[in-house]
Amino acid sequence: MTPFARLALPLFALAALGAGCAGYRLGSPVPEELRAIHVPAFENNTEYPMVGAVAAQQFLDALIEEGIFEPTDFEHARLRTQVIVTGIAADAVSYDRNNAILPDEYRVTLRARLYAYDARTGETLINGKPVSATDSALTRNDFQTGVMDAIPRLSRKLAQNLLVELHGIAPTAALAPAEPPPPQGE
Repeated sequence: MTPFARLALPLFALAALGAGCAGYRLGSPVPEELRAIHVPAFENNTEYPMVGAVAAQQFLDALIEEGIFEPTDFEHARLRTQVIVTGIAADAVSYDRNNAILPDEYRVTLRARLYAYDARTGETLINGKPVSATDSALTRNDFQTGVMDAIPRLSRKLAQNLLVELHGIAPTAALAPAEPPPPQGE
């Protein structure tokens, strides 16, 4: 191998690596102006008590841990959200070997709808986007207790999925100036 080839090969590999990362962006694409967020208690439309409260707390924890959005009160938040927990579904995935009728493990899905709007412009940024999270639940011969045991895990996964949706916000009005520029004189 010639000295030129020894030098060119690593440079070519470095250039290819750099080209592959050219579109990568560190951080969130959400404009800085929309990062102050208000998260009220989630509306719970399930038959399980406290699902909305647990899911809302998990969402706030995820927002704080990630650090992109800043949870704040209603008056100071530019981005306002509402989440409605719409239901919990369960599908049996395994059965007790001694009783083929009685499932002992379920795949449980927590479903919600996400709404978000810009408080300054009134622009709807997310309008009822369905978001869900799935995990397993062991029944230990008690379906209700098994589902209740899975709710914190499901809520944490749901919080992460809601966060992904918030990172997809790219409003046009958020980047517009607060007041229109003055007309140009002739």
